[in-house]
Amino acid sequence: MQTLSCLVIFCSMAMAADRAVIVLGEVSDSQCAFNVHSSGSSHDDVIKSNVLGHTPAECTRNCVRLGGKYVLLDTLHKKVYHLANPNMAEPFAANKVRAKGMLDANDILTITTIDVR
Repeated sequence: MQTLSCLVIFCSMAMAADRAVIVLGEVSDSQCAFNVHSSGSSHDDVIKSNVLGHTPAECTRNCVRLGGKYVLLDTLHKKVYHLANPNMAEPFAANKVRAKGMLDANDILTITTIDVR
């Protein structure tokens, strides 16, 4: 019984372990990524209105300033990653990037390195 308990605990820990990932994508904001102010997960609609900026970077920063969060759009797999450390993404607003990091059990990404690609 003790062996079985140890096996269950070990398996639970293994399943909860973070996993390393490399994501090729774009730093965006949660408002545009989840179509709060736009359609198609892009800044195009918002930029056309000239309300939150004239460029994707201005749109991203203004949406975050108004309550959105920085996110990473995985353009290859069409996935949006919430970020544990959005301060790492801030300087790359609206840029295409290559980010390395760790995904937790809830698919929240902690960026370890990020570079413009």
